[in-house]
Amino acid sequence: MFNLSDLFDHPGYLLLLLLLPVIWILSYRSLSGLGAIRRWIAIGLRSVVFLVIVFALAEMQFLRQHDGMTVIYLLDQSESIPEAQREAMVEYVKEAVSEQRDDARNDQAALIVFGRDANIEVPPLQADLPILGQLESIFDLRTDATNLASAMKLAQATFPEDSSRRIVVVTDGNENIGDAQAMARLLAQDGVGIDVVPITL
Repeated sequence: MFNLSDLFDHPGYLLLLLLLPVIWILSYRSLSGLGAIRRWIAIGLRSVVFLVIVFALAEMQFLRQHDGMTVIYLLDQSESIPEAQREAMVEYVKEAVSEQRDDARNDQAALIVFGRDANIEVPPLQADLPILGQLESIFDLRTDATNLASAMKLAQATFPEDSSRRIVVVTDGNENIGDAQAMARLLAQDGVGIDVVPITL
């Protein structure tokens, strides 16, 4: 069902359109000295200017809908998780992307690794994650703590604007820096879905 609030941020200003017939009547009288064609051209131009002003006040917007989904995986690589388990987590993400990404919808996937800080391992791509061996960004990552909030903030900045957005967190849940719950609330308010895959040690 069509809703004016989907097209205008302030639809109340559209009530000004009720003045349009008044403008026509006043313009028709004030422009009586012009010829018929020139008079109607002038009235039409005044009407267009008035419509533009009203739509600007109502903050008209055009919304484009996209079927594509961008999923960013946040992979916990902190020292609290054994190395073998971390390697299994990488394989899980690769398989999940391969199975669930839909080329027909232009789905994208990305990977962010985090410990004390967070790094982008793979930016959003319309392809399977190109991870062949060890993660490259792990060499610049401090793994002596777990800061999930920083990874979520980085993910929010990494999302493209033209798709649905979802975050999948793969972690053991041992956060000791930052406030992931507060960041999750901000992401939810921004329309980002969040899933958590808990790692059992």
